[in-house]
Amino acid sequence: IPKEQLQMLQQEFYHQEMIVPFLFLLTGACLCSLPQAVQGIINQVLEKLEESQVPMTDYALKSSGAAVIPEYTSPSYRSSAYKIVLFSLLSLDYVRSPELILEKENHPGNCWPFHGSQGHVLIKLSMPIIPRAVTMDHVSGPPLLKNGVSSAPKDFAVYVSDFSEWGAEGYQEEQLLGLFVFLAPLNPTQTFQLKNEISGSVNYILLRVLSNWGHPDYTCVYRFRVHGDPASKEGKVAL
Repeated sequence: IPKEQLQMLQQEFYHQEMIVPFLFLLTGACLCSLPQAVQGIINQVLEKLEESQVPMTDYALKSSGAAVIPEYTSPSYRSSAYKIVLFSLLSLDYVRSPELILEKENHPGNCWPFHGSQGHVLIKLSMPIIPRAVTMDHVSGPPLLKNGVSSAPKDFAVYVSDFSEWGAEGYQEEQLLGLFVFLAPLNPTQTFQLKNEISGSVNYILLRVLSNWGHPDYTCVYRFRVHGDPASKEGKVAL
């Protein structure tokens, strides 16, 4: 499917067909309550989007050399209650590393939790690129159907960051690449085209989560991917 048609399909998906089910989500109703015709539209659009997705290189993949800069990343969530849940049900570690969002494994509990509904992570990419899109993942399967989506990110922003300019007062230079809404209750994997272009390639990407889907204590990010063009195609690094 041509790129232009895919973009039109995405716009139609998010701005037209999704209006009714999104209102259901806001009111706490489940998708099973939607009229059959509306459910059919949603399923058709999701199928088309899935079929149209072309595998893209993930430059935020840990196994390829990407890394989290911990000193400029929100602290991981620590709670005795969270520890009990993880160990008794999922046998996971007490504190989950933010670098989990740079790994391919995506199973229940294998996510990075941070306190509250707002947090950030600074990612050093595996190589300098010109960023074009990002992908946000949440866990799929039964946990999603059982309202396990409340800890998923909802509103988030992506920035280009110049790590060399970060100091005691935080970052000094950043450029917004886009503000997005992750509709995790409808699709656990969504790719977003970056809205603001930059003149060259970058080494660091800053992800800021601005809200989640209702969990009062923490937000859990399963995976965050960054896509784009290698710097070698442009021959220069802007940041």
